Amino acid sequence: MPPIQADDDPVGPRELKAAESAGPGGRLYCFTHFDEWIVQRTLSSRLHVFCDWHIHPNAITGLSLAMAAAIPFLHYSHLSWWVAVSIVVRQILDCLDGEVARRCHKTSKAGALLDAIGDTVFYFALIMLLMSFFLRNPLRVLFFSGLAFGCLFAVHVSICKGAALIEHSAVKSYDSPSLYRRSYAFLINNSLVFAACAAVLYRLSVR
Repeated sequence: MPPIQADDDPVGPRELKAAESAGPGGRLYCFTHFDEWIVQRTLSSRLHVFCDWHIHPNAITGLSLAMAAAIPFLHYSHLSWWVAVSIVVRQILDCLDGEVARRCHKTSKAGALLDAIGDTVFYFALIMLLMSFFLRNPLRVLFFSGLAFGCLFAVHVSICKGAALIEHSAVKSYDSPSLYRRSYAFLINNSLVFAACAAVLYRLSVR
């Protein structure tokens, strides 16, 4: 006999199924957290190697930061394939460092700060990459990229009061059981990455 659901319990079979799909390993989770899903699915059973070899998660974060900083230089060196590889690998490393830190019990405030710096460098590099398609002078690219980044940061602070964008704004639905809300939040939060990848693919196609 199935359990009787209380009247004040809003969770029904449909909501429960949607929540399971949105959680780790679920169909929606694979769609909107594909980088984390790849790390968990392919490397989760091997993360102990980082602990055994005493590889500090901050070293992974540092490598991620270095790859992000290299994106503009690779772009101006006309190494578009390497730009694409750097973006993908950097995203995977960004997920990997957190998983390693938790698995090896090496989480720290310094690591969180370094991760935030890496994210800042990465998104600034993506803005520079996009600006270079409209401006030829590298100094102008740097100036207007800084201006655009400053405007985005000001919007972020005004909306979120300095807090995490996903947790305190209209894109809170990143982990919603709703596919539509989740997709919208996913596109908003990763719009710069998608735009940069589209620009790199365009450059490769017109060669």
